[in-house]
Order: sequence, then C-alpha cells, then structure tokens
Amino acid sequence: MCGTPRSRYTNLFRAGDRGPTPLGTPMDAAEAVDLFVATLRGPVGSCYSDQFARALCGFDLMCTCPLDVPCHADVLLHLANESGEDTPTCTQYFLKGPR
Repeated sequence: MCGTPRSRYTNLFRAGDRGPTPLGTPMDAAEAVDLFVATLRGPVGSCYSDQFARALCGFDLMCTCPLDVPCHADVLLHLANESGEDTPTCTQYFLKGPR
C-alpha cells in the first residue's frame, strides 16, 4: 500500500507547513507525525485509525520520506501490526474511552 501524497493514507500535516501555534512556525517532520497521531487518537480519527488498521493489515507499506526522519508510515505500520480481532473498534472507543 502506498502512503504518498495521493493516497488516502497520507498525512495531511507536512514538514515545512505552518504549525498550529500562534506564531505559525514551520513544522519539522516529527511535529507533522505527532499531529497525525493526535488526529488518529481523537474521537473521529479513531474510526479512521480502525479502518486503516484493518485495510493495511498484511500489506507492505511505502512512503517517499527519507529513512532517517519520522514518517507517518511508521504510525500506519504500527496500527496495521497491532490490529486483530481483539482490537477495539471506533464504537467501542466511545463506550470505553480512549486507548
């Protein structure tokens, strides 16, 4: 599966974009990945994270990020590798709270 900019799995937060701070300073790669993770942990994002985990389980992932910088594909790999039948769904998220 592909995690490049045209993919549905892309990180909408990019290094170099203005960050969500009052000064709007440019984000580095780690900050962009942190925002991606924070989004997936939210009530709406958790539903996407469940869908991503199920869809990506068993696939190889690729991205165009350099290997020595943080990448959202690492987050997607973690989601896919931890998914299984006992993984909570977004409905369970609302009943049991955040993971």
